[in-house]
Amino acid sequence: MKTHVARWMLCCGLIFSAPALAQTGATKEEAPGAEVTPHESSAQDTRNTSDEQFPVSGEPQSGEDYLREQHEAWEVRCIRGEEGEQEICQLYVLIYDSDGASVAEFFLTALPPGGKAAAGVDVATPLGTLLTKQVLLKIDSGKTNRYPFTWCNQLACYARFGLTSTQVDAMKRGSTAQITVFSIQAPEEPIQLSLSLNGFTAAWNAVAPK
Repeated sequence: MKTHVARWMLCCGLIFSAPALAQTGATKEEAPGAEVTPHESSAQDTRNTSDEQFPVSGEPQSGEDYLREQHEAWEVRCIRGEEGEQEICQLYVLIYDSDGASVAEFFLTALPPGGKAAAGVDVATPLGTLLTKQVLLKIDSGKTNRYPFTWCNQLACYARFGLTSTQVDAMKRGSTAQITVFSIQAPEEPIQLSLSLNGFTAAWNAVAPK
């Protein structure tokens, strides 16, 4: 599997070590039991997520993206609002394979209470992802959920879906989330990526609606 993953990344010319994922032109996508509107889940769709855009020192200016906090692998990335305005924040994780190559990105936005979805998620994978196989997500030994890809641009392909409060609670209690995707290079060989949930609760509490 390592060989075809490397070939997949090489053929697509996409390495996420300094990601710049402009997620524009998104459409509404529903997941089983959870609904996310474009407005709710794309507050930062046009953000450039490279390290240069997220200074960790100095005072960010209004409208500037910055890294506000980090809890284990989970980053809290925000856009500084005007004076008196609330910041727009989301959680971000860069996901690596077993060889240490960056393969996918995970964006999570806390949504207002009262809806079917407690969180909106975007998973970004390289071009060359086999879209018909969709994205599989499993938290620890729980149920495997399958989500369709929503769109691709010149950088990546994106699956957008909602997580219920039950799923978010499972992430708080859990230790590992497993994300599975497939490449066109080897469609019968799943690429399984581990996402540590250490630090997730603290990161979630930093962005969850009060």
